[in-house]
Amino acid sequence: MTPKQLLELDKIITKKEWVDNPLHTSVNNKLFKLLNRLDNDEVTLILELLQKFTWISNSQYDKKILDVFRKIDSNIIKSCKKLYFFPIVKPRDSKKLKSGLSIIYPIVGILNYIEEFDHVNTGNIISNFQQLKRITLKEDEYLILVDDFIGSGKTFEDCYNQIQQYSIPNEKIIICTLAIQEDGLELIKKYGFSVYYSHIEKKGISNNYVGDEIITRISKMTLIEKKLKYNPSYSLGFEKSEGLISMIKTPNNTFPVFWHEYVEGEEVMKAPFPRY
Repeated sequence: MTPKQLLELDKIITKKEWVDNPLHTSVNNKLFKLLNRLDNDEVTLILELLQKFTWISNSQYDKKILDVFRKIDSNIIKSCKKLYFFPIVKPRDSKKLKSGLSIIYPIVGILNYIEEFDHVNTGNIISNFQQLKRITLKEDEYLILVDDFIGSGKTFEDCYNQIQQYSIPNEKIIICTLAIQEDGLELIKKYGFSVYYSHIEKKGISNNYVGDEIITRISKMTLIEKKLKYNPSYSLGFEKSEGLISMIKTPNNTFPVFWHEYVEGEEVMKAPFPRY
């Protein structure tokens, strides 16, 4: 990494105000170690993508949740008396179910402070598909499907296909997520649902460059992945999502260079924005 590139890294971190995050020192150190493993052209690509990178920290979740739920159609909220909450998970994915519930609990707590929801019973958290199967929604009740991040939308699709087997009409389902990728948004809209979100993600390379610029950068990124021996299943992010986002847990849709561990000599090194 050249002195000019090091200065550019510092400018990016300052512009994004990451220094205000209590975890920034760890992220900065890991970024520095990672970039020192790459050649100058590879560093240039990572710095380009880092300029477009979004880091939603734990301290920002409350604001994002408020933003999402204040976007819900006011007519729905006015007519609503009771909300049920369920995480967007695949059937039989108990590990994801537990992590999905972890975003719902703070949502329910925050809704207690939004005056528009004062008349709504919001304390109804459904913890598994069997409970969901037994619910019959009344005219003034809705089911909110929640995730902190929706990538390709495939997990939503699996979840919805299961819910379709229950007696829950589509017009009673609301989709809420803190962040979503464009591909996932388009897929969900095909089912006729409105999606409420605070942040939307484009593909980091394919949607920001054209022609040979895309080909060159994709090729360079795959070479980086091979050099650092990442799991090829996550090349360019899960399902080639090309994500540029980190949250409390970085989605595997994000380019693995930002979250995948790599080996330095005998030591396994953590990435700047680790998933685990």
